[in-house]
Amino acid sequence: MNRSIRSKQERKAIGLRLRQVINDNSLSVEDISQQTGLTTAQIYDRMKLGNLRLSEAAELCHVLEIDLQWLATGYEPIPYIEGLAHKLSELSKTKPEFVNYLLLAIDRLWHEERVGKQL
Repeated sequence: MNRSIRSKQERKAIGLRLRQVINDNSLSVEDISQQTGLTTAQIYDRMKLGNLRLSEAAELCHVLEIDLQWLATGYEPIPYIEGLAHKLSELSKTKPEFVNYLLLAIDRLWHEERVGKQL
């Protein structure tokens, strides 16, 4: 039973993210409808319920120029080092040994690259 509740909440969150993009960019549902092949009623339904087929989600992401991962999960790929540093910092609170392993590997690669350039 918890799974269906969670699933319903996740779908609703997808609909809210879809609505957010459309509203934030002052986009017309009618224009989106013409570009995606979905009816305006279907788009309003997807914004309300978040019930999207993968093909619909992919097409909407293409038209709206948004990331499919973000639409599905609310998370985006980390584009900048600052984002990576923040995530590593947060992860070190629960999995410090894993973060240390990653940092040692990065340090070893950096050292190899630096020594190689000096030769």
